[in-house]
Amino acid sequence: MKKLKILYKLMGSSKIYLPIMFITTAIVVFTGLINPIILSFVLDNVVQNEPVTNPILSFVVEKFGGIQSFRSNLWLAGVLVLIFASIAAVAQFIRGKSNGITSETVARNLRNQLYDHLQYLPYSYHQKTQTGDMIQRVTSDVDTIRRFLANQISEFSFGILTIIIAGIILFSIHVQLALLSLISIPFLILYAYFFFKSMQVAFKASDESEAFLTTVLQENVDGTRVVKAFNRERYELEKFTEANIDHRDKTVHMIKLLGQYWGISDLIVLVQSMITMLAGLYFAHNNLITVGEFIIFVSYISFILYPIRQLGRILSDFGKVSVSMDRLLEILESPIEDVETGLTPEIKGNIVFDEVSFHYEDGYNDVLMDLTFEINQGQTVAIMGPTGSGKSSLVHLMTKLYDYNGHIYLDGVELKEIQSRYLRKHVGLVLQEPFLFSKTIYENIRLANPMADMSKVSWAARIASVDQVISEFDQGYETMVGERGVTLSGGQKQRIAIARVIINECPILIFDDSLSAVDAQTDANIRAQLNEMAQKTTTIIITHRVNSAMNADKILVLDEGRIIQEGSHDELIDKPGLYQEIYKIQEGAEQYV
Repeated sequence: MKKLKILYKLMGSSKIYLPIMFITTAIVVFTGLINPIILSFVLDNVVQNEPVTNPILSFVVEKFGGIQSFRSNLWLAGVLVLIFASIAAVAQFIRGKSNGITSETVARNLRNQLYDHLQYLPYSYHQKTQTGDMIQRVTSDVDTIRRFLANQISEFSFGILTIIIAGIILFSIHVQLALLSLISIPFLILYAYFFFKSMQVAFKASDESEAFLTTVLQENVDGTRVVKAFNRERYELEKFTEANIDHRDKTVHMIKLLGQYWGISDLIVLVQSMITMLAGLYFAHNNLITVGEFIIFVSYISFILYPIRQLGRILSDFGKVSVSMDRLLEILESPIEDVETGLTPEIKGNIVFDEVSFHYEDGYNDVLMDLTFEINQGQTVAIMGPTGSGKSSLVHLMTKLYDYNGHIYLDGVELKEIQSRYLRKHVGLVLQEPFLFSKTIYENIRLANPMADMSKVSWAARIASVDQVISEFDQGYETMVGERGVTLSGGQKQRIAIARVIINECPILIFDDSLSAVDAQTDANIRAQLNEMAQKTTTIIITHRVNSAMNADKILVLDEGRIIQEGSHDELIDKPGLYQEIYKIQEGAEQYV
C-alpha cells in the first residue's frame, strides 16, 4: 500500500488521466463483449425468429424499427458491429495515450526525485555505494515501473471488468453452463499466485546481477588507461564474461519460469474451452440453450479465462515493480544531508582545532586523534606526513563532509553550527584527483561561479599557471576536455581544478596534494601567484614535497593521526624528527637529478 501511495503521488498532474483510462477501458470491454451478442441476436432472433426476451435488446431493436426491419436489412447488424468497432478504436487510442502520459510522468518525476535525493545524500553514502548499482537503479528499475504503469494497470482493469460483465451475462443465460465454464478459475488464480512468488525471487536475483554487470562495465571504462598500461584486457574480459554469464543464467531462469507459466496456463485454458464447448453442444442439442447463446459462451470463455491467465503476468510484473521499488526506496529513504540549516557568520579564515578526533563509519580506530592547533587569517599552513597519516581526512572535516568529536572553530563559531552550503561556498577545496566534466575548459572553470565572465576565467587560469597552456590549444578556452578530462594531462587537470576554486576568491583555500602532478617550477609559480592574489586568504596545503611546504608560515607533521611536529621550515629542519628525515631524503634525491 505504501508503494502504491508513492506511485500515486508521483503521478502529479497526470492523475486526471486515471479516470479517463478506467472509463475508456470499460468502453473497450463493453464493445468487445457486444459483438457476440449481436451475432447471437442475428442467429436466434432474426434468422430463427426467436422472441427477444432481453429488455435492453428489445429496446434497441424497437429503435431500429423492430425485428422485421433487421430481417429485411441484414446490413444493419454489420453497421452496428462497425459502429462499436469504431468506438472501441477511439477508446483504445485514448486509453493508450492516458497510459503513456501517466507512466512517462511517473518515470520522469521518479528519476528527478532520485537524482535530487542523490545530490543531497552525505559524502559517506556515495563512498560506500557502487556507481554501477546506482546507475542501474535510476535507469533499469525506473523503467520496470514505467513499463508496468504503461501496460499492466489498464490490463488489470480490463481483466476485472471483463470477468465481471461477461460472468453476469453468462449466468443470466444459463447457470449450470456458466459454472462449468468457470470451473478452472480457482486453479488459474492459485497457479498465478505461486508463479508471482517465484517470479519475485527470480527477478530480484536477475536485477542485482545486472547491477553488478553495470558496475564491472563502468569500472572498466573509467579505468581504461590502467587496463591498457598493465595489459589487463584479457583479465577484464574474463571478469566481465563471468558477470555476464551469471546475469544470463539468472535471466534465463526467470524466462523459463515465464515460459512454464504460459505453457501450463495455456493448457488449463484450452481444457476449459473444450469443457465449455462440449457442455455447450450438449445443452444446445437438448434445446436448453439456443445456437446464439452457445456462440456467446464459446466467445466469452476466452474473454474470461485469458484475462485471468494474464493475471499471472500482471502479478509477476507487479513482483518486479515491488523489487524495483524496494531498491529505489533504499535510496529515497536514506537520510539526506542538511545543507540549509545553520549560521552564516562572516568567514575570515581563523581556524582552531581543539582536541579533534575522527573515525570512519566502517572503522573502529580513530584516523585522527586529539588534534589541537591554530591557523590565523592569511596564514599559509602546510600539512605533511606519510601516506595514511590522516592528512586528507583532516581537511575533509573543514567542509563538513564528515562528523567529528571535539571542536573546530571557524572565526570563533563552532563548525557544526555553520550552514553547510554557506561553508562550502567560502572554503575552496582542490582534490588530488580533480574531476572535470565533459564540457569546455571555460565551462569547467566557471562551474563554481556561473556568473563569471571570460576576463574572470582567464584571471583564475593565470593564477593557476594554466592560461598559457590553454592558449596553445586550437580552440583555446572552448576546447572540450572529454569525459573526466581524459584529453588533458594530470598536471593540466589539476591546474584547471585550481582555477575553478580560485575563481570564487574564497577566504579559505585547501590544496589536498593538488600540485602533485605539476613540476617543481610550476608548483613554485602557482604558490607565488596565490601569495600575490590575496594576502588575507588562509591557505592549507597538503603535500609530500618539502619545496611546497618550506615557504609556509607553519608546517604540521602528522603521523598515525597525531601531530608529532609543528613549526616553520627553518625550525623543523634543525630538529631530529620525521620532517628532517623527509628533507634529507628529498634534498639528497635532488642532488642526483
